[in-house]
Amino acid sequence: MSNQDLAELGIVDTHVHFWQLELLRRAWQPPPVIFRTFGPPDLIDDAAAVGVKSCVLVEAGATAEDNRALAEFAASSEFVDGMISYANLESPTLEQELDALAEIPKFRGVRMRCEGDPDADILTRPGVIEGIRRVAERGLILEFLVVTGHLKDIPGVYEKAPDLKGIIDHIGKPDLRRGSDFAVWRDHMRAAAADTDAVCKLSIGPRAADMEEIYASQGEGWDLEQLRPPLQFLLEQFGPERLAWGSDWPLVLLQSNYGGGLKAVRDALGPLAADDEMRLFRGTAMQFYSL
Repeated sequence: MSNQDLAELGIVDTHVHFWQLELLRRAWQPPPVIFRTFGPPDLIDDAAAVGVKSCVLVEAGATAEDNRALAEFAASSEFVDGMISYANLESPTLEQELDALAEIPKFRGVRMRCEGDPDADILTRPGVIEGIRRVAERGLILEFLVVTGHLKDIPGVYEKAPDLKGIIDHIGKPDLRRGSDFAVWRDHMRAAAADTDAVCKLSIGPRAADMEEIYASQGEGWDLEQLRPPLQFLLEQFGPERLAWGSDWPLVLLQSNYGGGLKAVRDALGPLAADDEMRLFRGTAMQFYSL
């Protein structure tokens, strides 16, 4: 397909957050630029301006109440094609929770929060592995919110749950600002690409460890010299059929604007064949999320 085809069909954004401020503040205090409620009307015009026609809504809070709000946002807008909810994979009622979520038409899977967990080996815990198996046996998606240190355990997860439909959020959150863990990140991502069926999300989500620094330099955008090596490496290792773009909106507003985030990823990837661009910005998302 040509770039014209992509423009006509529309880009799919695989990582959008909508939230109600009063719920979000229970988990964290957003900075002033995003200190408000965000819903579909806040994004649709900016998305349309850069050719984005639909999105996958991803959880922003870790409670049943947050999941209900997420489902309400999804139901309220045709712009939302799918949603990823929160789930505690070690919950004794996980199976019932997953089955209840599966009744929501746009529900596609759940996200596991490894970043910020005090247990660096969270992906090896027996209870977590058992929960992942329950997700996999239902054919649901599992999104891995990880940092570099967790990536080494993803092949082991697939050994225990080989049918898992997994996606690594935010390119695994390496230290893009300083490159301190790039060599380790590269080795672990190479293994994930070679030894698993996981997909990787081309979204540049901020690391929790960098938030104060990001707050102090809001709106300065990204250094393309920092983005190019990891994004081009992922393109080599995963191929466009296992990569999908996501904006991480509205967190992207801490560093740029919606269109600026999309442009940064496109520029960092460099020139692409039309078919590859179609896969990266639409095709992989449509297939992986069954949109």
